[in-house]
Amino acid sequence: MKLLIVDDEEHLVESIAAIQAWETIGITKVLSAYSGKQALLVMEAEAADIVITDIRMPGMNGIDLIREIKNSWPETECLLLTGHAEFDYAQQGLKNKASHYLLKPVKDEELLAAVREAADYLQREQERKLAYLHSQSMIHLNLPVLRSNLLNNLIQGRALQEKKLQEQFRLYGISIDMEYPVSLILIRLEDRGRRYEPSDMSILGYAVSNIAEELLLHNRYNYWNCEDLYGHLLFAVQPQNHNPEQSHLFDELGDQMKRTVNALLHLTITVILSPPGSLPSQSEEMYQRCLATIRSQVDQEGDYTVRLGADNVRPASHVVASLYTPPLLPHLLEAGKWEAANKKLQEVFLEWNEKYSGSNEHLSEIYYSLKSAFSYFVHKNGGLLADYRLQESREVKSLGDLEYWATTMLSKLREQLNTELSDSRHSIVARVHQYVQDHLSEDVSLQAIADHVYMHPTHLSKVFKRETGENISEYLLRLRMEKAVFLLKDSRYKVYEIASILGYKNPTYFIKVFKEQLGVTPQEFRE
Repeated sequence: MKLLIVDDEEHLVESIAAIQAWETIGITKVLSAYSGKQALLVMEAEAADIVITDIRMPGMNGIDLIREIKNSWPETECLLLTGHAEFDYAQQGLKNKASHYLLKPVKDEELLAAVREAADYLQREQERKLAYLHSQSMIHLNLPVLRSNLLNNLIQGRALQEKKLQEQFRLYGISIDMEYPVSLILIRLEDRGRRYEPSDMSILGYAVSNIAEELLLHNRYNYWNCEDLYGHLLFAVQPQNHNPEQSHLFDELGDQMKRTVNALLHLTITVILSPPGSLPSQSEEMYQRCLATIRSQVDQEGDYTVRLGADNVRPASHVVASLYTPPLLPHLLEAGKWEAANKKLQEVFLEWNEKYSGSNEHLSEIYYSLKSAFSYFVHKNGGLLADYRLQESREVKSLGDLEYWATTMLSKLREQLNTELSDSRHSIVARVHQYVQDHLSEDVSLQAIADHVYMHPTHLSKVFKRETGENISEYLLRLRMEKAVFLLKDSRYKVYEIASILGYKNPTYFIKVFKEQLGVTPQEFRE
């Protein structure tokens, strides 16, 4: 950082500039000026990060100088140095954003401390700005993914609070205005001519999305798009400037998209246009209507554009939605997230209580869904359904009965997996013990042991410590000392021979370690 000292007393400027400790607080260059006007010229030639200025100087005083500096170089930190201990000077200096007010004569330590504080503040500000720029850069790079994830959350019923949602709209640059209605466009791609490989469909989806975007902009629509969980393209669209006269163009959009995609890519697309609705409250309902309609077109030949009417209301869904809302139970089990899996079960049972209490049909839906998840997990881990009685049919009579069965099954699976994991760890520890005992006379290293059991050294250390309560190095040392005691008591080996047997190349080091552990030297112990 650069420091500028401004004072009409030349000897004082030179004295401050000559302080040897500037580099220790991050000041790499010290500049000098003997008037306010000269200081501004220096700043124009080589802007300083920190300025120390006297207040009373001929011509431009220090207060005016700080004002000028802050106008042109707002990030520069300014310190006032004066022999006049008057409160109004301090007030004016603070009003003009001076960070310190120091009285002459000032000690070097006091001056250094004030400049260090200013330098530290500038460093923190620089780091904060860099962090902000980095976060903005990361958001910009990931904007398509962030926007897509947010829209997918809305259509799956995972809406944020309106204030939070508006913040994300602003942060992600989404042009949709939630105060006005939006419509959804759902597009399904089909390669009925078999012109492309299945692996090409993601690239083709990107191309179709670009075509749809150009048509929407041409017809003066704002849009927000994503790919849903089923690979369909989804657009939330809204007339620019909320012009109601553009609504008649909406019916033509689907046909325009079909013709353009067919002409350029030779693909067939089905387009579903929803009636207007509100975000986020009606986003899930609008999407489900589009989805149900597109499913009904699966066996139809040719391409279709379907405009849903406002009166063509889709029947309300009667599924236990939490069963099918990510994170799914099979994925939680597979990841070993037992607490989250238990929370998922409680979420499902709570939904049944609130929406479908007394419905045996929905109890059956929950039971078969949970049974499927548990069966998948058992087979995934090499088990048999018979071991958990999952192959048997079970009559579900009440929520309490179902909850008891599900939580018991979850506990049993967790216990079994933990037992298998514990057995695996015991096996690893036994192999470590055997290896160390077989190679005790060698220079046994953690890396050599880890290579023997095919594990990473860090992970092996954690497993060994968890199972035995001691580190591998502690175990190795204990084993060597126990064998040293045995050899010193019951053999005629010399001390240097015992050191070699125990893998110590330097007998002196062995003697030192032995004394640290037992309080006496090997010879004293033997005697």
